[in-house]
Amino acid sequence: MAKVSETYSKWRSLGEGALAIILGLLLICFGQLVPRLGYQLLMGYFSLSAVWHLLTRWFQEKSRRENIFVTLAKLFLAVILFDSVILQDIALYLLVIIIGSYQLFTGLISLITWFLYRKNHIHPRINYLFDALWMMGFGLYSISPFHDATNFELLLLGFYLIMLGASSLRDGFFFEKGRSNPKLKRRMRMTLPIFVTALIPISTLRRWNERLSSHQVEENEVHSERKNEKSADLEIFIHTSESSFFLAMGHVDICYQGQVISYGSYDPHSERLFGTIGDGVLFKANREKYIELCKRESQKTLFAYGLSLSEQQKKAIEERLREIEGLLIPWEPSSQLLKRREGEVKHTYSYQLKHEADATLYKFTSSKFKTYFVLSTNCVLLADSIVGEAGTDILSPQGFIVPGTYQDYLDLEFKKPGGIVVSRSIY
Repeated sequence: MAKVSETYSKWRSLGEGALAIILGLLLICFGQLVPRLGYQLLMGYFSLSAVWHLLTRWFQEKSRRENIFVTLAKLFLAVILFDSVILQDIALYLLVIIIGSYQLFTGLISLITWFLYRKNHIHPRINYLFDALWMMGFGLYSISPFHDATNFELLLLGFYLIMLGASSLRDGFFFEKGRSNPKLKRRMRMTLPIFVTALIPISTLRRWNERLSSHQVEENEVHSERKNEKSADLEIFIHTSESSFFLAMGHVDICYQGQVISYGSYDPHSERLFGTIGDGVLFKANREKYIELCKRESQKTLFAYGLSLSEQQKKAIEERLREIEGLLIPWEPSSQLLKRREGEVKHTYSYQLKHEADATLYKFTSSKFKTYFVLSTNCVLLADSIVGEAGTDILSPQGFIVPGTYQDYLDLEFKKPGGIVVSRSIY
């Protein structure tokens, strides 16, 4: 089964890469013709689907048959709308609005990051201001009602798809090759948009729940998979939970030598902008006690990915940990009780970490991590600044990584025969 999964993953990467590149080239060469043809193919699919239901309805069970008038209505609408120029124009306009809005969103992230870096005297930072200006400029140009920006945005989308496809092709071509990275050099990886990758942790959790629902398992049982006999020298935890939207997006910790290292906005008294910005807090906690606290406090599920490291990689990671250590000052969480939305009064999460997971907490005296921002200077960035010393290929061109992006990369590395991830466990 493992070999079948590896083969499937390899050809899936190659297929998705080739498809993205072909679609990107078509958008660059033919512009609006491509989405218009896509619209017609979609309507054609609905028409053929309705015809198929009509032809096969007599062979279906009565309870599963669709009402014949509903099927005929679908067929009629699909045929009528097949060549509707007005609907094609509306679909194109909505596509441009979505792309333009996303450009404004990512530009705003860069602008906020630049302001925070400027406040904390972090260099270099000019790249974030440059990204903010050109991304927000493109976004405003695209959503402006005074001109048609369709061809311009489709051109940009085409180039983006080509770069995304190139990353997938690279994954496919080098899928079976062993990891040889003596200089621990990192490579850029074009990633899916944030609003797509943000859903990966909760989607993975639901898939696992469906997979395990047919088996009789204990609630606290640990489900583990191993790729080979190599030992895991470092673990990356991806958290997720269905209890809230922000928890569903996930959280990332690392665990090295039995100690969990995590970063986040754990000082609620410093939070602002709806909790998205706050003082950056790093803590170190006992692994087992921390896992139990996560499961008990937030009903989280933790996906633990074990990485096998060379001696050179271990030394690079330990050197990075010493650098971070030099930026920290101890911080004592407040014992003040907080009232939750449900009316429950409890200690802060940071206080619970200290007293229930043997955690020691710190704030940063300087560096980009002095101020936490959920969409850029977040838990993933700190974890990647440490694990990245091992040469992981997860760098994105803009530097924004969400937990879903990381989990997608770790799952791919686990499937690769020579990938750095050698185990995967679920708590």
